[in-house]
Parts: sequence; structure tokens; C-alpha cells
Amino acid sequence: MNKPQKQRKFTRGQNLVELAFSLPLIVVLCFFIMELGRVWHTYETAKMAANEGAHTAAIHHNEVTGTTAQTTRLNNANMEVNTSQVIQIANQHAYQSRVVVTFRPAFGAGFAIPTVGGAITIIPDSFPIEYTAIKENAVY
Repeated sequence: MNKPQKQRKFTRGQNLVELAFSLPLIVVLCFFIMELGRVWHTYETAKMAANEGAHTAAIHHNEVTGTTAQTTRLNNANMEVNTSQVIQIANQHAYQSRVVVTFRPAFGAGFAIPTVGGAITIIPDSFPIEYTAIKENAVY
């Protein structure tokens, strides 16, 4: 009966050591998942804005109306817009919408590893997210 008590004496700090090793990994994983969610949200917003711009232009047969709808969608989502345009495809009743927005990471932006040959950027300061949509309005 005394033997199990002696074994516990040597394993008292085991849980604390395991937590110290695993907690940083869990925190980094949580931040990574949050950043992936932000990237996905930005991509989906650009996609919805491009689809709405092309669809509106195709319905109204007007590039300006499509660009206005697209820009309104992006401004409502507080996106940093690089390019927002809607153009008619030549000799067709179709419109092409292109959206380019800038994504800026919240965690670890500009993280780089210094090397002899120069710094290797792991997480950039910003990068573009682009989506192009084409919508056609059938004319009978």
C-alpha cells in the first residue's frame, strides 16, 4: 500500500510540464484558425461583391450600375479595395466583374526569419485576394 504513494511523489509536476509544452502549440493553432477564418471571410466578400456587380450589370445592361452595386457591397463590408470594375464582354450579353481586395493579417504580420542570404518572409504584411465573375443575361 505504501508503494503507490512513493510513485506519486516523483510524478507531481508531470501535468504542469505537459501543459507548458502543449499550451503554446494550442495558442498558435487557435490564432491560425482565426486567421484562416478572416481570409475566408475576405474571399467570400470579394466573391459576393463580384457576383452581385456582374449580375446587376447583366440585368440592367449597364456597367456603371454593376460597378456601383459592387462598390457598395465592398464598402459595406469595410474592405480595402484595390480594383473594382465591371466590363461588358465584347459581342455578348455578358458582363465580367473583377474585384481585388487587400488582406492584412492581424497576427504576426511581417514575420520573417533572418538568414545569411536575407530574410525569409513567413507571414507577409498584406496580400491581394482576387475574384472574377461572369454573368450572362439571356436575350430571346
